[in-house]
Amino acid sequence: MRLIKRIGATVLMLALLAWVVWRAWHDAQEIQWHTLDIRWGLLIASGLLYGLGFIWQGIVWVLMMRMLGYRLAMLPGVRACAASQLGNYIPGKVFIVLFRVQVAAKYGVPGVPVAGSIALETLLRNMMAAVLAALGLYQVGAGMNYMWGLAILVLISAVFAQPRVFHAIGDWVLRKLKRPQLPDRLTGPQVALLLFYYFVYWVIQCGAFFLMARSTLGAELGALPLLSSALLASQLGSTLAVFAPVGLGAAEFTMAGVLALTGGIVSPYVLALMMRVWRTVFELLQIGIVWLIPLPPPADEADAPADADIAEAAAVVESASD
Repeated sequence: MRLIKRIGATVLMLALLAWVVWRAWHDAQEIQWHTLDIRWGLLIASGLLYGLGFIWQGIVWVLMMRMLGYRLAMLPGVRACAASQLGNYIPGKVFIVLFRVQVAAKYGVPGVPVAGSIALETLLRNMMAAVLAALGLYQVGAGMNYMWGLAILVLISAVFAQPRVFHAIGDWVLRKLKRPQLPDRLTGPQVALLLFYYFVYWVIQCGAFFLMARSTLGAELGALPLLSSALLASQLGSTLAVFAPVGLGAAEFTMAGVLALTGGIVSPYVLALMMRVWRTVFELLQIGIVWLIPLPPPADEADAPADADIAEAAAVVESASD
């Protein structure tokens, strides 16, 4: 059954991607390419801003770990979080967890709580993305079907991100694995602060995407709410498409579908494919640069968890994805 699920998901994602490529081919024939003036300065600025968003995500993750009672150093944490984006390109996305777990283990942070923090990060980040996407669609007066789905996603995320629910699940997992409980517990105000941090993260990401659309297809400022909603929805689709690397197919299909709601964006399918190329190029560049940053030596490697702890973290993630 697991193999059938993976094959079915792969076929579905490839079908969605083929649909987007086919529509983009027709859209591209209507674009006056010779009149387009690519603004390379804005395009580079969009990539730099996009990378800044992932650095900010790493900072927020380190702060989250500290709220949970683990004194993870800032530079190793940010580096691990940024480098873990490489796991997006591997089916199943389990390597997103493993990259962070392996770095955190060198600094005495157990693997299973790291996996739990990434689950909470995903819940809060997607919750804020769904709220902002719904607001953007409301602003442009379209996409009611999307808004219902986003509302359901916000409700589910809010339930599991609630401190009592999150810690109840975490305590059960840690007891089952015979691991120590978390040193500290999140409070309601801390969760609200983390949500604000992810609001800042999405503002950076949407700003970067707008600069890319502005530098290539000449998008106007008035298109910002629709562009932001499309990016947020595509990132949600990318996250939910667990079996597809970087949500390939789901992200492009969702973005093109949102962009086509009002007809205010020229060639939405072309822009969706541009987003894929832009995102991949700058993510891989960022991962390569971050990987070259030297890490400070751990204070005491003897306290690092054993490889078995890392394996348990991977097992928790794989069972959750199944």
